[in-house]
Amino acid sequence: MKKYITVTIGDKVESVGNDYNKGFRKCNTKELAQEIEDICNNYDEKAYDVISIIPIIQGQHVGLSNDTAWANSVTEGVIITFKAQQ
Repeated sequence: MKKYITVTIGDKVESVGNDYNKGFRKCNTKELAQEIEDICNNYDEKAYDVISIIPIIQGQHVGLSNDTAWANSVTEGVIITFKAQQ
C-alpha cells in the first residue's frame, strides 16, 4: 500500500454566454462535486484519508476593442491528496 496517493480531476469547464460574451467559461460545479465525493468515498473504503483538495484555476482575458476587455478565472478541476490510514 502506498503511503500517499494523488488524484486529479480536470476538464470540468463549460462555455456559456450570449452574443456579447460567448467565450465566458464556468465550472460545472455539480459534476465536479459529485466526482470529488465519489473519489473520496472510494479511497476511504481503501483506508485512505483526505489530506487536501486544491483547486486548479485557469484565467482568461478577452480583448473586445482597443480600450475594452474583460477577464475571468474559473476552477477547472482539483488535485486531491490522500494518506494511508494508520
